[in-house]
Amino acid sequence: MINYELFTLLPLIIISGAIFLIVCAIMLNCTTVINYTITIISIFCTLIITVINKNNTININNLIFINSHTWLFSVLILIISIVNITQINNWMKLSNIRYNEIYLFSLIIIISSYLLINTNHFAIILLSMELTSISLIGIINYKTNYNIISISIKYMITSTVTLLLTILGVLLIYNSSHNLLLITTNIVNNKQIYTFGLIILLVGICFKLSLVPCHLWVNNIYQHIPIPILITLNITIKLATFVILFKLVLYNLLNNNNNFIHIVMIISILSIIVGNLMALNQVSFKKLIAYSSISQIGYLSIGLIIAHYNNKFIPIVFSNIINYVITNLNIITIIHIINNYQNEKYDTLPLSLYYGMFYKYPLLTILLIINILSLSGIPITLGFINKFYTFLYISNSRIWWLMIIIIIATVISFVYYLRVISNTYKYINYNNVVNYDITKIFCIFYTVVFSLLQLIAGIYPNLLFSILENCI
Repeated sequence: MINYELFTLLPLIIISGAIFLIVCAIMLNCTTVINYTITIISIFCTLIITVINKNNTININNLIFINSHTWLFSVLILIISIVNITQINNWMKLSNIRYNEIYLFSLIIIISSYLLINTNHFAIILLSMELTSISLIGIINYKTNYNIISISIKYMITSTVTLLLTILGVLLIYNSSHNLLLITTNIVNNKQIYTFGLIILLVGICFKLSLVPCHLWVNNIYQHIPIPILITLNITIKLATFVILFKLVLYNLLNNNNNFIHIVMIISILSIIVGNLMALNQVSFKKLIAYSSISQIGYLSIGLIIAHYNNKFIPIVFSNIINYVITNLNIITIIHIINNYQNEKYDTLPLSLYYGMFYKYPLLTILLIINILSLSGIPITLGFINKFYTFLYISNSRIWWLMIIIIIATVISFVYYLRVISNTYKYINYNNVVNYDITKIFCIFYTVVFSLLQLIAGIYPNLLFSILENCI
């Protein structure tokens, strides 16, 4: 293996080394500070190496397949992970929880997500998907009670079904193509079996992305997991899994197979409709995040289909992904900070918790509103730019029925997002004591920075698109 290939594999080597050190630290019963320091330094070093590797396109026996697209996904995953680990550490400190294994499981999720993004081999994909599921179950089981055990069992069953469907789809693909490559140039013996295998694989992916009709598991699981773990479940794992769908739609050998593309479109449209309708009457912020994420992934999938027919739309796809990551990361961070300010901690996060929030935490409320408006697609935000270009392409293609569906779904999303915003101005209450620590200051800082970048991208979209075109 030549030097630049070894340098490209350094991120995996660093994370693997950190996993070994964390295992040793747990066996030696080291403090949480040591485990946190090892974890955060390893992720930060991995991010630096990944950024340096920007111009390296590499294919190592199709087990590691890195190009400009996967590079950008990898950078996003690592940035998310730094924020996530910081919040998990803060949450354990405030809750008086000593569960050092959570750093081990978090690192395993990071390396599994990195492999999912940067591989072209189904064996690595299956292994990585299973590792993320097992590790997430380990993170959820930070204490023993009925709710935690219940959601762990539910997620384990869901993950088992996902793995079985994925294996069945891979077997059918292998039967017709005689290889285990996601992106292949081999001649397919039986296109019907190959397409059927892709569809079954798609069902397995839908479970991970909680797309319709595989979305029913999100209700209880989102409701009872701690707020920082929402970032792992709702952003990290979903983003890594979305890369598989990204490659299936844009790179696959049968990407001109209209049957497969039409099925993806139907699932995306149903997810947009069902996700928004189910979020409409929610009284819990966690459930609102769960169901709105279904519609958001549906929007991302629609963008993939548009990019399938027009490669010039790929920067818009990445812009959509960046908006999804930033808005969800900021919103979860804000509700995490606010929940920590309360004298009483709420596991279910009722929307009534945010009554009069503007008068107590004006800065956090403004940041929350900016990110909610970006999800809604209000002008001068990045979300508006993405929806504008999506509508522009659909109108140019004269797909009026799709435009009507997306407009109706967007109006529905306005209703429940505006309800959250209106709650922040109800019942003036000045009785609050805010104690800032270094972690909260860091969280507020990056939330402000990400929100400002989002507004800048909404006002000057060409700046973001030029950057994305240079990266991909």
